[in-house]
Amino acid sequence: MGDCELCGAMKVSTKRVSYYKSNIEACIRCCEKMNLSPLRSRESIRNIGSGNKKSNFKPKLATSKSLVDNFSKKISMRRTGKNWSKNDLAKKANVRLVDIQNIESGKILEDKVVQKIEKALEMNLFTDETAPDVRRVRTTGGGGMTLGDYLNEN
Repeated sequence: MGDCELCGAMKVSTKRVSYYKSNIEACIRCCEKMNLSPLRSRESIRNIGSGNKKSNFKPKLATSKSLVDNFSKKISMRRTGKNWSKNDLAKKANVRLVDIQNIESGKILEDKVVQKIEKALEMNLFTDETAPDVRRVRTTGGGGMTLGDYLNEN
């Protein structure tokens, strides 16, 4: 017995379902009315939580892409170099004129829009960025270097 996260019914039989990319508990009545199907057992077990069990999660040093420095100036220089107006670039990249105006003023847009502009201008606007290494080395006990340690070394 549980509470339905859709209609708010309390102490009813619920099923774990996927609803707009979220996993929620829904009552049978909501499942039938909204044509929701229960998640497979492996997905529901994975998403419920692990309790006190140790996780097999190992962090990775992810590489992410970020916009290059001065991207707005580079875009406007390339556009003017090709003798295109902002409207021409918007048509060739298949984006809105407002998006071109925003990105040339320095606003960061969605990656898909930037990729379209990047393709139309035949230039590279993204750079690979690796996450900094945040691992620490364990010390073997001591509290660090003391003044005596420093004097003994010299």
